[in-house]
Amino acid sequence: MSNSKFVPAPYAVFEDAAMPYVPDEPSGHAHATPPPGRLEAAKRRNERALMAIDGVEGVSLGQTAIGGEALVVYLRDASVKRRVPSQVDGYPVETSITGQIDIQR
Repeated sequence: MSNSKFVPAPYAVFEDAAMPYVPDEPSGHAHATPPPGRLEAAKRRNERALMAIDGVEGVSLGQTAIGGEALVVYLRDASVKRRVPSQVDGYPVETSITGQIDIQR
């Protein structure tokens, strides 16, 4: 028996979770997550504009560090990142430095 004055409740659940808890935002909140399944459409609508930014090498679908849906923008070098929006159609934009991508045909 421990010397703690707090006695754990018999219904308490303890987890060894590595992921931080991120609560869902209320649906009416300005930063609410877009409905699922819309990421592909957001990519199609915005890919041309993102690719027009000098130094952007590609755009794809991906995830944030905590597993949420995101657009991934591939960059030639780190200096391009400041010209890339942090959000597109309500989805976060993740960036990846790839260097120049040459398409071989």
